Amino acid sequence: MVKRILGPSAALLLLGIAAAGAQTAKTVPISGGPSFLAVNETTHKAYILAGPGVTVLDGDGRILATIQTQGGASGVAINPVTNRVYTVSQGDNSCTVIDGATDTVIATVKTGSYPQTVDVNIVTNKIYVANNFGHSVTVIDGVTHAATTFPVGHGPRGIAVNSKANMAYTANYGTSDTTQVDGNNALTPIATGKHPWVIAADSGVNKTYVVNEDSATISIVDGATNKVADVRVGDIPFAVTFNTATHRVYTLSYGNNTLAVIDPVVGKLLHTIKLAAQPSAVAVNSRTGAIYVAEQKTGNVVVYSGTTYAVLAKVKAGTIPYAMAADSAAGKVYVANMYSNNVTIITGPSPR
Repeated sequence: MVKRILGPSAALLLLGIAAAGAQTAKTVPISGGPSFLAVNETTHKAYILAGPGVTVLDGDGRILATIQTQGGASGVAINPVTNRVYTVSQGDNSCTVIDGATDTVIATVKTGSYPQTVDVNIVTNKIYVANNFGHSVTVIDGVTHAATTFPVGHGPRGIAVNSKANMAYTANYGTSDTTQVDGNNALTPIATGKHPWVIAADSGVNKTYVVNEDSATISIVDGATNKVADVRVGDIPFAVTFNTATHRVYTLSYGNNTLAVIDPVVGKLLHTIKLAAQPSAVAVNSRTGAIYVAEQKTGNVVVYSGTTYAVLAKVKAGTIPYAMAADSAAGKVYVANMYSNNVTIITGPSPR
């Protein structure tokens, strides 16, 4: 079950135009089983984790650099303010710091055991790493690269940062809770649903979203009060994203092939989209409102309207589209296709 994103140049393969005429797609070969990715919406570069390191793409699909990291890479985050890219490696328990201007490694920082995810506070320039086997969080100074590691809940699978509130939150699978970490590294445990799988934070509404795999809920944590509102979604939820403009939240559920649309301010399920095939990843263009859902078995990416939830287009990606990331400013969505060793770049205008 899927849960959730070489050489100096590569030929682009035109996959075609969607039936609606609104979405075009190009595929770039990248060896090593591309698995996770992140996009800098300021520089419009995409950083793809594949094989032993990171492949850097521009919006036209040109490979700009291939960066080797110690122990490979298993999680990635970007600070668009400093133009730094951070990847974590479970192979050697480290965080690699990449200069986004030159796409070269400038530091490697020791973390806790089995770092799984990483996120960045763009205001304080601190980097937060969730160490799954170490049951801990590592906080890295973005200037000096000095690091501090301390225990949190059991088995943190994910970490999300609310930069405006100066808070980080972990999704602790083993203890079925989240740990709030303030700017002074003071810790507050917050009870959630059973077995939180992934987590995201929206500074715009001061909310954090914890997806609970085995209780089929999403826990909405209020950043001001730490009060939790649980919203029921489909069975086995495993992925979450949100629209930074409308603040709508989107949660994928593998068990019943659905996409839940949630209003986090009132803590209410607004709509459930029944999907045609088992989903593997979700992304949203915050400027157009379009929702992109990758289908695990078909290799398609289906584009839905963010207002009517109607299907706008269906685009063929690769085999097992494992992760996606949107560059809303450029109108692009990047799809990491793990088993076909390539990345699909989807470009589409505003839906009508």
